[in-house]
Amino acid sequence: MKKVFEFKCITVRRGRHYHTIARVEVELTSDNVFTASASLKWAGKWFGMAGQCLDELNEIVKDKEFKTIYEMWKKHHLNDMHPGTEVQEEALNKAGLTGWASNYEQCCEYLKSVGLYEDNGYKFGTGWLKREIPQEDLEIIKGLLN
Repeated sequence: MKKVFEFKCITVRRGRHYHTIARVEVELTSDNVFTASASLKWAGKWFGMAGQCLDELNEIVKDKEFKTIYEMWKKHHLNDMHPGTEVQEEALNKAGLTGWASNYEQCCEYLKSVGLYEDNGYKFGTGWLKREIPQEDLEIIKGLLN
């Protein structure tokens, strides 16, 4: 299931306010992988922001439906591409280690130092792990897409 949403918003560029449109594409695949991406339209052209810019759009889009998309995006975007187990990722988050791809070696060294580099036979970053979306959130996502 895939759907494109458009939300009116105001952006500020060089001290001036402009009416713009945030376009958000949301998809839930048949095996329950969730993705969302966005772009911004001003003066008839798509510009400035594109792709994974929902954090920035969250500052300017006030629509309730957008806020629901944003919440699901923060929790479940690319839920089939986790570099670590929940335990590994939680430990890295608590240690303030984010941006795992750009800090991969540092993350591995930290996990080794706390005995979590290998968790239940899985070595951090050696593949992609899928996290299932809780049923309650799946219903919210499906409701958005219907």
